[in-house]
Amino acid sequence: MTVPLAASTGTASFGQIAIVTGLVSLMYLALAVLLWRERTGRVTLVGRLADTIGRLDGVPRWAALTPYLHAVSLLACAFGVWWDIAVHIDKGRDTGPFGTPAHYPIFFGILGVIISGVLPIALARKPLPARTIKLTKGWRIPCSAALVTVCGTFALVGFPLDDVWHRLFGEDVTLWGPTHLLMIGGVVLSIFARLLASAEVEQLVGLNLRRRAQEIIAVGALLIAWDLFSTEFNYGVPQFPLILQPILIVFGSTLAFTLLRSRRGPGTTFGALATYLVIRGGIAWAVDQPLGQILGHFPLLIAEAVLVELTALALGNRNRFRLGLVAGALIGTVGVVAEYGWSQLWMPIHWPSSMLPSALGFGLVTGLGAGLVGAWLATRYAEVAGEVRHTPPVRLTHQLGAVGLVAVLAALFFCVPRSADPGVTATVSLEPVATGSEPTAYVTVKLQPGDAADGARWFEALAWQGGGQMTHAMEKVADSTYRSTEPLPMYGKWKSMIRLHRGARDMVAMWVYAPEDLKIEKPAVQVSNGETVDFIAEQQTLRREERTDVPRWMWNGGYALLAVVGSLELVGIAWLVGRGARGGRLRAAHLEAQGSRREKETA
Repeated sequence: MTVPLAASTGTASFGQIAIVTGLVSLMYLALAVLLWRERTGRVTLVGRLADTIGRLDGVPRWAALTPYLHAVSLLACAFGVWWDIAVHIDKGRDTGPFGTPAHYPIFFGILGVIISGVLPIALARKPLPARTIKLTKGWRIPCSAALVTVCGTFALVGFPLDDVWHRLFGEDVTLWGPTHLLMIGGVVLSIFARLLASAEVEQLVGLNLRRRAQEIIAVGALLIAWDLFSTEFNYGVPQFPLILQPILIVFGSTLAFTLLRSRRGPGTTFGALATYLVIRGGIAWAVDQPLGQILGHFPLLIAEAVLVELTALALGNRNRFRLGLVAGALIGTVGVVAEYGWSQLWMPIHWPSSMLPSALGFGLVTGLGAGLVGAWLATRYAEVAGEVRHTPPVRLTHQLGAVGLVAVLAALFFCVPRSADPGVTATVSLEPVATGSEPTAYVTVKLQPGDAADGARWFEALAWQGGGQMTHAMEKVADSTYRSTEPLPMYGKWKSMIRLHRGARDMVAMWVYAPEDLKIEKPAVQVSNGETVDFIAEQQTLRREERTDVPRWMWNGGYALLAVVGSLELVGIAWLVGRGARGGRLRAAHLEAQGSRREKETA
């Protein structure tokens, strides 16, 4: 089967392609000029600014500008992504890379991440960390600069690839589409490069309150950025099994809090937590109020921070891996229970009590794994900074970190796949509330089999993309019969459906209403009173724009490419952080040997 490359809905026009190409070309041209002038010894405004800020902050010139530019770029990306997803939920698909204003902060934020990596490359001169990357004779750059640049480049590549993906497969409105994950993942992983840069600076000039605060804020940014992966859950329209939400919360909070607390001591987790709550809450408010889009909820993470602090107070920081394991186990159990309670109070989807056993099981595995990964990162960053440690052996720490990563990935890969078992039908009854040009109605369904919704992780009525979003529970009114707690719209651009999530991963839905969409050749859908309707794979209702004539191997190829790119990014982080750590260990050993010789000479 051949798949034409003709533009489908949501793809870029020539004008938008020209804008993107022009802006990216201008950025790379400007960076090339900066690189050439700096490497040939000429004075640049950027270099002068870096020298000034470097003197004020007490850091090398190559490290002066990046912390501020990277922070602003991350904030722009985060704001843009939450705004963009809210627009998609409220209004449906867009018309290309700049089809909505929300794409601009994402695009320019990604450019900012790349620039924040290239600047240290251009400004690199002594003093440099003990371990660097040689570009040419006399030109060496910090490992962190290379890592930020690589992560930002992967994120930027996601922009044109997103358009290609839409042309091949139709518009993909799920957050977890391959190109979306490529963009978000590149930005998120750049934070680990930023933490590496902080450790490299500490190796050269030590630590002060300002740089300590920057590191705490960077970990808070990691919590915020990691929450992007849970955005569909936070907005109430997840397209993957509900068990993923506690897994993502456990992974992100355990890794971030363990990394920070084992490096920086008492109270630091609360600093990162405050950064997360203030900025994440501010973005949610800004998207909801001034911009008038859907309110994005978010996990609280207070219990997780308290658990890490208490564990560290009890066990100390000396053995980071023990701290990571115990804190991860507590977050994977006690923390999950705390977030279960929070979900009942404020989250758009209340976790059912029937999910708690599996959430605790997967949460424990994920917490243990994330604790090991966080301890591995903390140990490597500490070595980059010049910490002298003799136990545990370096090889053992690598093995523990690898085991932790495998445990987390195994939990994710086991829980991500969805199924859509056939056989559920519903006889529909409509109770009109409004008539005329904008009809609405309560929807009552009599299920067959009658126990199809027993123990469901969600059973709800959803209407979205018609100028807003509505989610109403399906309330049981008789045996096998359920009624929406509020009426659903059946007019205009609204897409109304009943969603059912059974068991661990079975996700099906039935249409109530959908408009005719000539651009994607989809007919109108309107159920009638007394009609019997089949539940189908939920993906066919939530992602109506996706093409159905694409062979399976192409879908598998797209996700396989994402897996390759993601693996390259993880390998890049491990290699460059490990390389920096090796340099720090050698430097610390050299300084320790020098100190021993001086003591012997003076004795």
